[in-house]
Amino acid sequence: MPIYYFDSLDNTNDMAKDLVENYNTNSGMIISDFQKKGRGRFGNNWISIKGNFMASIFFPIKDYKKVENMQEYSLKVLLKCLKKIFKSNIFKIKKPNDLLINSKKISGILVESFKYKNKLFAIIGFGVNLNKNPNIKNYKTTNLKKVFNKKIDPLSFGKTLLREMRVF
Repeated sequence: MPIYYFDSLDNTNDMAKDLVENYNTNSGMIISDFQKKGRGRFGNNWISIKGNFMASIFFPIKDYKKVENMQEYSLKVLLKCLKKIFKSNIFKIKKPNDLLINSKKISGILVESFKYKNKLFAIIGFGVNLNKNPNIKNYKTTNLKKVFNKKIDPLSFGKTLLREMRVF
């Protein structure tokens, strides 16, 4: 699966849809150093900070039933990936789409789907606080560098995550 790396985008999920609709691309991973219009569930903003992981994986799927299970599956894959990298079990899933460390958010996932030319596509958007975290009033966040004292390169992290997501 190809990786498309950008310095800045409006949104990685939107770019995935654009690649399918305008460039005849069926699948890939989009990573951006910065998102101008990052989003979470229900239209909430995802605060983008350079040095963190902002990416979307997109691919064709056969039916909508697969979309229903994708969020939980993606959380489990991300959890497995982080446990493998950091050799730690301190990560906790906060359903439906977040990962926490010590009750502080480090990650969120946004799953979307769309049809193009009678083909159904899924997009899984990942936001992971690798090296920095936003300060959000009344919402605790942290980052992996702070917790593990280890700087993580977003592209390397993306490659590791993509290897784990091979099931699709």
